[in-house]
Amino acid sequence: MATSEVVKITSKGQFTLPVEIRRDLSLGKDSYLYVTKVGHLIVMKKVDELSLDEISTILQSLAKERGITRSLLMKEVERARAKLLEEKYEKTQA
Repeated sequence: MATSEVVKITSKGQFTLPVEIRRDLSLGKDSYLYVTKVGHLIVMKKVDELSLDEISTILQSLAKERGITRSLLMKEVERARAKLLEEKYEKTQA
């Protein structure tokens, strides 16, 4: 059976998940939740339970919102690779 309770939002936008829900979902002190709005609903899911498809969809949406194109992303990947190779080369020379 679904657990439901009313929770209060604080002035800082915080609220407490009921203990029964935290226990049922194994949510502890350092757990992370992905939060999204679907229509008039707020949906939360444990980050470690997201599928690769869900992660891909989230990243694509964030990239689109921030104007990150595939070519820009590939340029950054190449820049990071070059930096790692340079650091590796410097270590082997030392």
